Amino acid sequence: MTASRGYGKAEGLALWRRVATGEDAGAADAAAIARFAEIITPALADHLLGPGLADAEAVAQSRLVNRFNAAAQRAALLRISAAGIDHVVLKGFAFAHTLYPAPEIRTIGDLDILVRAADRDRLIALLAGEGYAFRALPRPPWGFISTASYMPFVSADGACNLDIHIHPDCWPAYRSLTTELVFAQARTVTIDGDSGGGLVFRMPCDTQALVLCATNAAKDKFGIFAARKIADALVLLRRGQPDVAAAEGLAKIGRFRLPLHVFFALLRELGAELPARWAADALPARARGEFARLLADTVGLYPAEPQPLATLRRELTVCTEPSVGLANGLRRLAGLVRPGSGIPDGARTA
Repeated sequence: MTASRGYGKAEGLALWRRVATGEDAGAADAAAIARFAEIITPALADHLLGPGLADAEAVAQSRLVNRFNAAAQRAALLRISAAGIDHVVLKGFAFAHTLYPAPEIRTIGDLDILVRAADRDRLIALLAGEGYAFRALPRPPWGFISTASYMPFVSADGACNLDIHIHPDCWPAYRSLTTELVFAQARTVTIDGDSGGGLVFRMPCDTQALVLCATNAAKDKFGIFAARKIADALVLLRRGQPDVAAAEGLAKIGRFRLPLHVFFALLRELGAELPARWAADALPARARGEFARLLADTVGLYPAEPQPLATLRRELTVCTEPSVGLANGLRRLAGLVRPGSGIPDGARTA
């Protein structure tokens, strides 16, 4: 942590522990609060740390933007439901409407929606008829290698970014956390009142939602873009009923036990109540040094921009099992020859 920020790791850790425990830990450092709000958004920081700590004007603006995005996404879901396309809503939208007392507290970027592969083209055709189109984002030299989802599918007015999934998350997670398993164990959520418009949707059960927080945080290399997943997981462990043993079973079969252990060890260090077998000192020796670095980044509120070699080291040591890291490397080599676009064949592009 650089001294110019005006706070240290202890102040950052105190904020994360507020999130993990829900308890007011006393006076908090203003500079650390400002940075925390910058990372996870002012509206979410205001809710998790306590009203009045984050900048009031920034909180109001953040809530306004979130309310607008959530309304556009609810309208899209109502249209999809009316067409009879079976789906499960993942991540931010689902958490915004269940983990928090008002959806505008939790920023929702993309609307992540899981459909069966057989329903993908029907969904695309439905929304393309209303002006949606795929938007190609900048890609690395090896192209888009995910087989789980696609480039953003964006409404004509740009108000709704749809992330279409045919698997809950990237390989190897869907070896065990399959689309059919998510559908089978999904729970139903009803949003009544003016804000919800009678919306009914399904989302993953608490255990699977926690697993997806872990796999997505690993995909984000446990860096700054993982911060909201960490916050959601801490709240979920406090308020939900995830089965940690079942999560471990999925990780073993799916070959992502190491990143799951890293994620749980991180949550423990931040104040979550998890069994001792998930402690940092129980990590494999090869992962402990990098875990110490990512923990320092997290409690330091991500003080530095990650460098390419450091990112690669993190991916290979804590974000994947060794065999998975090798397979991903081979996929990238293949992508250098024939890079994937991330857009289904024949689909409309913006």
